[in-house]
This record gives sequence, C-alpha cells and structure tokens, in this order.
Amino acid sequence: MSGIGVVLNPFSKSYKKNPQKLDQMAFIIGDKASCKPTTDLADLARAAEEFKSRDIDILAISGGDGTIHCTLTTFLRIYGEKPLPKISLLKGGTLNTIAGSLGVKGSTQNLMSDLLVKYHEDIPFETRKLRLMKVNDDYGCIFGLGVIYNFMEAYYAHPKVNAWVAAKTLFMAIGSAAMRGPLARKMFERFDAEVTVDGKCWEPANYAALFAGSIRQLGLNFNVFYHMLTQNDTFHVYGISTDAGGILPYVWRMRSGQPTGSSSIIDSQATSMEIILQKPLRYTIDGDMLAAKDKFIIVAGPELTVVF
Repeated sequence: MSGIGVVLNPFSKSYKKNPQKLDQMAFIIGDKASCKPTTDLADLARAAEEFKSRDIDILAISGGDGTIHCTLTTFLRIYGEKPLPKISLLKGGTLNTIAGSLGVKGSTQNLMSDLLVKYHEDIPFETRKLRLMKVNDDYGCIFGLGVIYNFMEAYYAHPKVNAWVAAKTLFMAIGSAAMRGPLARKMFERFDAEVTVDGKCWEPANYAALFAGSIRQLGLNFNVFYHMLTQNDTFHVYGISTDAGGILPYVWRMRSGQPTGSSSIIDSQATSMEIILQKPLRYTIDGDMLAAKDKFIIVAGPELTVVF
C-alpha cells in the first residue's frame, strides 16, 4: 500500500475558528499518512508532485468546497493522464455542500480517524462516484453566474459565515423578492449572453442566472440538480430569465428537486455548455469567487471515487 496523502487548508473555517485543531489533526495522522498544510497554489502543486511520485492510494482533503475545487484542479493538472487516487472528503470548510451531497457525515477529526482505521485494518470503505465539471481550465461541481454569484457575495459580506447566515441571507432575498426590493433587484441584475448546450442555442439572450452542477445540491438542501439523483454521466444546467418576483412561485419545486414547468426557467442535462457574455462577469465555482471572464466552456469532467 502506498499510503494516504492529506491536503489540509489551514485557512478553512474549522482551523481558523479553532487553530488547535491543526495540532489535533497532526496527532491523529501521526506517521500513518503524509499531511501537507497548503497556504497557496504553489504549496498545492508541490504536494501533488510528491503524492504523484509516491503513487498514493487515497487523497484526503481537509477543507470546504473551495478547497476541494482548488485541490482537484491542481492535482488533475499535475497528474495529467495518470488517474487520480481515491478521494476522501474530510469537510471543515465554510461550505461543505459537496461532501453533504455524497452523504459524508461527522467531524473532520472523526472522518480522518475512521479513514486511517479502515485503510490500515483493510475494512471496506463506503464509496460514492463524483462527476466533476471542467469549467475552462478549472474543475468543480457547482458553477454560477448572476444570481448564484450575487447571493454568495451577499453571504460572504457577513462578518461570520455559517449555515444560519446562509439561511438568513436566503430569507432576506425571498422577502425582498416578494416586495421587489433593492436586495432582490441587485441579486437579479440582468446580463446578455449567448448560450449553447450540446450544440443547441437557447432562445433567451438575457438572463438573471446561468448555473450548472454535477451534484444534486446547490446548497441549503436545495436539490435543484434533480438529474443528478438518477445518473452520473452528464451535468445539469439552468438558465433563469425572469426577475426575483417571477421565480418565487417555483422556489419550493426547485428546492425539492422537481421540474418547474416555467418557460422562464430552462434546465436540462448536458455534456457541454458554452456561454459567451456581452461583458465580463465575475463567477463562482464551488463557493470560490473568481475574476470576471466573458466566455465559459463547460464540459463533463472526470469521474472520481470518494471513500469514507
């Protein structure tokens, strides 16, 4: 056995809130696995080179959705044609939607302890398949423009970010939408885009949101990517071309994973999506807030095996 490689983000919510957890994780891991705290992309690249040369069996990622996105993007670039090892998601970030969608439960420390015990005592793992999307040169599970980015921006504006703040931000947005208030108008600011999905052009040219996902949840238990409940070969794309008030009647259906039936909310399975914007917009991948671009090519990425 070639061992377990652990990538640990010391800036993730769990470690920033309780710095002593870094020492606790180091104690749990001991010499049974290689632990690499990473503070930037250069650290990630060095860890990827080392773990590739050692041919590790499991890559364990300690951090939230953004850490997963950055880690897998870097490792896929470094590994090239070589398949990635099995993946373990140890959670611990501000957003843990990816791990939650796969049924990963427990604290970071307990997940790490269980991983080590199962690995060294040859106890069978629970496994899940995780399909990634490739967004230009990055990899992730949730991509968003417009409302999705604007919601995350409002969420991150709070001094403390947690599930309660996320829910509060959502309720404020819904209340504002009902009254067509300034918060909703800002979140639903429109933009022009040419959208092509699997070679077919979408008719609307003006949107409030474009987003895609390869897992079932968008966050806050919103199972909007309902196609991901039954298959794993494609991803799920959405285009919203209505205002905040227009989407309110469909919020519950989207949350519960049902088609909306609205002509202003387009969704479908996809293997490719091309977005050309009239002007550059900032966007998000797995909660990371990224610099503005005017073109996105999204395709189905590799399938990974997650163990826990």
